[in-house]
Amino acid sequence: MKRFISLLQIAVLGVILGGAVVSVNAINRIDGIVWDPYRNPVGDVYVELQNELYSTLSRIRTTSSGRFSFIVAKQGNYIIRVLASGTNYLDASEPVELVDLTQFGSTAVNVDVYLKFDKRKMNMGLTGVTEAVFVQEIPDEARKLYKDGAKEIGNNKPAGFDKIEAALKIFPSYFDALNILGREYVQRKEYEKSLPYLIKSIDVNQRSYSSFYALAYACYQLNHRPEGLEAARAATVLQPNSANAQLLYGTLLRLDGSNEKAEKTLLQANTLSKDFPIPEVHWQLALLYNKLGRNKESADQLDVYLKLLPDANNKKEIKELIAKLRKEPGK
Repeated sequence: MKRFISLLQIAVLGVILGGAVVSVNAINRIDGIVWDPYRNPVGDVYVELQNELYSTLSRIRTTSSGRFSFIVAKQGNYIIRVLASGTNYLDASEPVELVDLTQFGSTAVNVDVYLKFDKRKMNMGLTGVTEAVFVQEIPDEARKLYKDGAKEIGNNKPAGFDKIEAALKIFPSYFDALNILGREYVQRKEYEKSLPYLIKSIDVNQRSYSSFYALAYACYQLNHRPEGLEAARAATVLQPNSANAQLLYGTLLRLDGSNEKAEKTLLQANTLSKDFPIPEVHWQLALLYNKLGRNKESADQLDVYLKLLPDANNKKEIKELIAKLRKEPGK
């Protein structure tokens, strides 16, 4: 359904001078804010104004408060499209209808655009996370290559990687380019390939949660535990309310033998994920409690795991393990 909200009529009444009417040209405007799924404004993303045939008329970036504004030549049907390439979100479109309800010929419409998470990135622990703003002066050619490449990567087109690499040749310390390549390689399970990009992106921007988290995850998968542990710790410092960061850090602490700290961290992950439970948290707690001989607690955690993941492939084996643990409750 097309959204039509007339909040402000920008018009100037004709002034009658000597019996003649002097009119002012109509001014039409579309204002709006881009929001993430948690109703936080999303800054520094491209927003396009398109006509009803989806041809782009204008493109701007949102402000740090997520705002955008377009001056429109004439009334009619338009589309506001948010280009979320290079972020954790999907592109979004919102139809807009500019219709004059008065005799003055001018109108303004306010539009809210709500982004949705990219499900491909949910397993990367990046959902619900707003990165600290990092500003760089990027050469125009490099910026264009990055934006085009990020869009193609989002559409699973391999040529996007070549464009990002071309952007890096122009500007080797381009944080967004380094960050997206590192994260995309992690998502594709090409962990070794991700490392140089993530390490350099962190060298450029030491406040990037997504870079630290992706590096920690890659190191975890490659069994580079000391490096993974440090990267995961940094991720929890940057985003202490990220359940995924606490889960990864707790997992690495468990593997490191830091049992007390691992339990505290995993329980924190459980608390943070109470609205959207993460089965893996309970799996990791079960492993930890079993290691500590606290078998009853381990069985309890496995029960929760199966409730959250009833179609688990190894459901039969887990149920057998639960029964065995309850027969030997341990400490």
